[in-house]
Amino acid sequence: MIPIKISVITVCLNAARFLPVTIESVLMQDFTDYEYVIEDGGSTDDTKSVVAGYSDRFREKGISFKYIVKSDKGIYDAMNKGVSAASGEYINFMNAGDCFYDTSVLKRISDTIEENRGSRPAVIYGDCAVYEYGSFHLFAKDAKKITRSMPFSHQSVFAKADILREHPFDTKYRYSADYDFLLTVNDMEGGFADSGAVICITNADGLSSVNYHDTLMESAAIQEAHGIHQDPEILSQKEKELRIKQFVLDHFPVFIKKQIRKAQIKKRGQSFAAVIPPWFHI
Repeated sequence: MIPIKISVITVCLNAARFLPVTIESVLMQDFTDYEYVIEDGGSTDDTKSVVAGYSDRFREKGISFKYIVKSDKGIYDAMNKGVSAASGEYINFMNAGDCFYDTSVLKRISDTIEENRGSRPAVIYGDCAVYEYGSFHLFAKDAKKITRSMPFSHQSVFAKADILREHPFDTKYRYSADYDFLLTVNDMEGGFADSGAVICITNADGLSSVNYHDTLMESAAIQEAHGIHQDPEILSQKEKELRIKQFVLDHFPVFIKKQIRKAQIKKRGQSFAAVIPPWFHI
């Protein structure tokens, strides 16, 4: 039996209002050699009803569709459970509320897999379009910066399933276990391949819950664990900058935050004229 090429996994908890955009983007792919797994941590809202409304549509398209309800100890534990349930050669994690950029994403990834059969890269990745304050920009993708920070959005990553099983996400990390995994792949010289495609859309509006300071410190601890030593002065400077960023995020009016982000995005050359897919509603 030929294995499924790609598994797409969505982990969720009480995400009924966010799931439709994600599920629609998976369902509408024009490539069919994939499966879709929803790992639900035990939702008490209408998540089950939302999922039930799509099961027949996946079945009619001939797509394997798994809905698993199982308690977990947080997002990375749920992601590990999703990997255990997946059958694909490569795995993508698409968060509830995020979505694929267009109908050709999985076909582009399949083509990249075939183009790289000889090297068998551990990770295939692409671009991520971020929607924030009414406009789009691209996540600053750069595989060469992996020892300094997250090199690309995790929603744009397709990782080999066998490596995810050999090196599951370390659940002691609350914010950055995906970064820890990518550094593990880098340590192994497992290989990264850029698909050249825009993979996903993530919605950064309303990120007041982001804890920049703790994320920075956890990332620094992960780097140390991988033998990447931080200059204390540089780390201290980053910490100060992120405290300011956190204050702005938590307390400034939206119109000021919008102007600051627009200036930053323009300066970094991250502006992006997105073609908005029908499932993404602004």
